[in-house]
Amino acid sequence: MPDSTLTTAERAFLTELDRLGVRFMVVGMSGALIQGARGATEDIDLWFEDVTDSRIAEAARASGGTWISGSFGMGPPRVGGEALSERFGIVTHMSGLGDFASEYEWVRRETIDGVPIPVLSLRRILESKRAANRPKDTAILHALEDALALLDAGEPRDGWPSRRCGVRAWRGASRAGR
Repeated sequence: MPDSTLTTAERAFLTELDRLGVRFMVVGMSGALIQGARGATEDIDLWFEDVTDSRIAEAARASGGTWISGSFGMGPPRVGGEALSERFGIVTHMSGLGDFASEYEWVRRETIDGVPIPVLSLRRILESKRAANRPKDTAILHALEDALALLDAGEPRDGWPSRRCGVRAWRGASRAGR
């Protein structure tokens, strides 16, 4: 098993976004896993304040990837390329939530593989999953509610399985999150 949750290129991309001051947050199931929810996902969902921000492309290039802003009207925004592959998913809105600026108030700062990462709070992710009401979202609601109850109760994170385990689920593994 790899010692890192993120690939070298993924770490470089997220580090560059932070260094350049790009406002973004990890959302969806990947954000929930970081905060202790049990489950799995294959991608890392990123929500950017402005997908036309040229600094996103700069961060992608610096990490060996490419950025397509989607502003051409030909498809959704995406980041990828040989180094970054296709693991990052780009979210342009969250069901049942406000705009990026209002939801940014709910961001928690987490560190994964030494990289500071803004993550939408589990409470807001849960609210969005409820509002989306897709079968895959309703199937995981109980796990998100359980994780939120532990956070609200102030349960020490030391008692949970390793954070790395939860984020490794991003790789598509079927293991439970933290």
